[in-house]
Amino acid sequence: MNVAIVGGGIVGLFSAYFLAREGANVTIYDENPGKYSIHAAGLIEPYRFDKLNSTGMIAKMLRYMRHGITEVRQVNRAWLIELLKSLNKEPPAEAWSFMRDMAKFSLEFYAKLSEERNDFDYKNDGLLEVYASEEELERGVKEEKASPFSPKFETVDVEGFAGGIFFPELSRISTEKLVDRLLKDLKEFNVKLIRNEAKVNLEKKNVNGKKFDKVVLTNGVWITRFLNLPVTAFKGYGIWVKGKTRLSNAIVTVNEGIAISPLSDHIKLTGGFSADFSSEWRGDYMFEKTKRLVEVEEVVSKSLGFRPCSPDGFPIIGKKDDVTVGTGACRLGWSYAPAMGEKISELVLGKVNTFGYISKYVDKLDVVQDRRSD
Repeated sequence: MNVAIVGGGIVGLFSAYFLAREGANVTIYDENPGKYSIHAAGLIEPYRFDKLNSTGMIAKMLRYMRHGITEVRQVNRAWLIELLKSLNKEPPAEAWSFMRDMAKFSLEFYAKLSEERNDFDYKNDGLLEVYASEEELERGVKEEKASPFSPKFETVDVEGFAGGIFFPELSRISTEKLVDRLLKDLKEFNVKLIRNEAKVNLEKKNVNGKKFDKVVLTNGVWITRFLNLPVTAFKGYGIWVKGKTRLSNAIVTVNEGIAISPLSDHIKLTGGFSADFSSEWRGDYMFEKTKRLVEVEEVVSKSLGFRPCSPDGFPIIGKKDDVTVGTGACRLGWSYAPAMGEKISELVLGKVNTFGYISKYVDKLDVVQDRRSD
């Protein structure tokens, strides 16, 4: 079976990994694999799920806007309409069960990769969320107790803060090193990588003039160029620095939504959750917001990316005829990427035809041609 994967972000790379491992002949089309994924913090935190279509999440966004750390500049119209239509609607119980299974799979798979060869700074040392006020800490504890994931956590004292919530089961990685690792593994699996823009004809299953048996779309927010899906971009920023941190664990400052991850040869600062499709850099605010936790000696690199968000925050994984889709996991793309890649491979190989609630937007689609198609 010849399979084209359009989009070499982290979900596309894991999709290629699982398909190639099952014997498919895979070709990835991406001008710069991983470019719009590596900005992420690399926190593998699938239990920290944000249900976007809720008044609670909207209230959190408004708080971020008041603090000047996020803004709404542009959203996909179909996404906004679907968000409003589904506001405060609960998904079925089987959807949460599906997500729990995916969370477990991803956490275990990163650990398995590290056991084979830990060349991507895998650390299984938990995650600490720190809170500026007692009220917010109490709200955080209440949310975790009500979480459908039932995560293990404990409240801890943190000097300079009202307190923290520590999640001992969560892990972290270096994003750019994991991309390098996957590219090496895919080369061993004889996966072809075409570093050109993909011109796609979905009806003919044709990519850049070549016919395929199956086409997989894992090109993030740009999937709307091909299919009418309710996906919008929430932009994030990543900064690689050298320096010193007050705490050795991965930290998330809840008030600012900034992640700090000390790794073997750098510290990763990640933040931003603006509804924005532009390539304008607006991430330097993180230096000021994290200065009491991080002493920056050198800025090594900066990157930005566009998190593909569905209206409810759940991934969108589905199949229409010979076209398979994987997108929509929002800020948890890395947390769910191994599981998403494995589920995408199941669809492509015909092991399953739908994942119910997770496939709902794809199941009702008509295939739409890219305006730039051949």
